Amino acid sequence: MTPVSPTDRVTPVSPTDASCASQHCITCGDDGVPMTVVRVDEQRELALCVDEDGAKSTVEIGLIDPVAPGAQVLVHAGTALVALDSEYESDQPKREVPA
Repeated sequence: MTPVSPTDRVTPVSPTDASCASQHCITCGDDGVPMTVVRVDEQRELALCVDEDGAKSTVEIGLIDPVAPGAQVLVHAGTALVALDSEYESDQPKREVPA
């Protein structure tokens, strides 16, 4: 078995790659996922959210302004990063919020 050096595991990143222009998290490579708020637990700063495929997730909402059921949020790593504005919502197909 050939030994692996630490540099074999590192992909060089140029300064232009480490930006938001790629639409991916520069730490883990994941995308933010638009989700719809179904229920809010204000005391614990959590919301039950659903994505476009119907998958439900508990999301931390402490970093954003208060949201209500039906609001759209951008979620990354289980945390809502921003509430999506009405311009984003008007571009999306209307979805029923599950009870």
